[in-house]
Amino acid sequence: MSVFAYPSEVIRDAEVPLLEAGVPLMARAARALANISIDTLTADRGQIAGARVCVLAGPGNNAGDALFAAATLARRGAAVAIITLFDRTHDEGLSAARRAGAEVFAFTATGSDTAPAGPTRTEADASTAPAPGPARAEALHELVRADLVLDGILGTGGRRGLPEHIASLLADWAPHRTGRLLAVDVPSDLSPDAEGAETRLHADRTVTFGGLKAELVDPRVNEFTGSIDVIDIGLGLDTGLAFAELLDSDDLVTDFPRPDAAGHKYSRGVVGVLAGSEDYPGAGVLTTTSAVNTGAGMVRYLGSAFVAEFVIGLHPEVVSASGRVNAVVFGPGDPEPEFVQAVVDALTDTHIPVIIDAGGLDMVGRAEAMAGTWMADRPIIITPHAGELARLLSRLLGEIITATRIGEDPIGWARQAAELTGTIVLLKGHHTIIATPDGHIVLPEPGPANLATAGSGDVLAGILGTLTAIASARHRYDGDDRPLPSNEWARLAGLGVLVHNAVGQRAVTASGFADALAEVVDELIHGRH
Repeated sequence: MSVFAYPSEVIRDAEVPLLEAGVPLMARAARALANISIDTLTADRGQIAGARVCVLAGPGNNAGDALFAAATLARRGAAVAIITLFDRTHDEGLSAARRAGAEVFAFTATGSDTAPAGPTRTEADASTAPAPGPARAEALHELVRADLVLDGILGTGGRRGLPEHIASLLADWAPHRTGRLLAVDVPSDLSPDAEGAETRLHADRTVTFGGLKAELVDPRVNEFTGSIDVIDIGLGLDTGLAFAELLDSDDLVTDFPRPDAAGHKYSRGVVGVLAGSEDYPGAGVLTTTSAVNTGAGMVRYLGSAFVAEFVIGLHPEVVSASGRVNAVVFGPGDPEPEFVQAVVDALTDTHIPVIIDAGGLDMVGRAEAMAGTWMADRPIIITPHAGELARLLSRLLGEIITATRIGEDPIGWARQAAELTGTIVLLKGHHTIIATPDGHIVLPEPGPANLATAGSGDVLAGILGTLTAIASARHRYDGDDRPLPSNEWARLAGLGVLVHNAVGQRAVTASGFADALAEVVDELIHGRH
């Protein structure tokens, strides 16, 4: 089901009144981290007793979470080693770990082997602190032989870039690592654009507390976070403050729009399709087929008679006459200009939602397209891939934007494009990103790799057209004159991506996807999922 991701400052602000009231947030977090650590060790080794656990302890509260969890593991029989990496750490957590029998090693920027005040294995030598070499060797030895390492170095308040003594230690450990790595709250040094990725911390699992942090949902950091566990510690976060909403197949099963028993073809939504041309008739067939099979009350084909013959030959229920529509999808297959102009004229002075794909993207942001204000005051969803978005932004910004640059920060570029164009931007790719003009993000779960094939985008356009038409018709027949928020249109687009993902599990070609839609939608409507 939907999971919301929040800016870190929203989560920190929500913690403040609870901490002031004495709510034991750290105890809740540490308990959950200990339980996940126990599950991890049990799965790998069959037992906790005798396991070697190493904590990389920084100066903040995430180190406290790790240290209290380590104390629990030590009481269960694990051999716990704590490596303090700064001149301070979480004192209460460190004391708890020591009382439970953990050994403490210091590896700070000065190279001292002495840990913060308290008994350690090297206390006898504290008056003559050894050179950096032995301290480094000890720390590396503990890391190499650990079955489980807890990364409690830096949390959400930490700056990007680890101090050199820590970065070099981790680089030396990387080729010899055999145990699991759990990141506490967020992986330390989580920087998607940093160099030297092979020697940075790659967590097998990230355990984050209070709410999902925005930095963890960036597609570029997946290799550093591993799987993510979101632990509810009672913050009661306001979803209105969320940065992003993540959707999965459970959302599709729950929220797919099913026909109303009292409905009729017009209340189920009429979608107009302008797709295909004499050069690319297949795009018209694929887009229309997917609109039909997604469950529209009616599909009107608005393109050339040449393409209409192909469409109606396959789907006699499609209407080629103009008339009322609740949404329009146009652009796939570069429809001829005269048909584009006819659709634009019909849309003027209406608020009908529009899906713009492929060739239609050339109209976005152009002064001549805006002259009649046909693109204003209506929901518009544009569906570029990285190359198409690069061309669009290059035109709007007056500088060269490449698909490679888009791939280096897809969320950032999608948000910028949404703000510049005033549209909802659905940036297609393995990790599809949907951005609204106000900066909100919807992230559907990734689909299968075989969706990357010619015509797949035409199928997605048809799906989006029908879902948008259904939502628009329902809103109209409910008698609500207020426009739907852009977040709701973006979420609807996310459901369309999930439908597209589902058909990608059943076919390997675009025509196969379009045909499989009928089966997928039948199962969604009738509950056979």
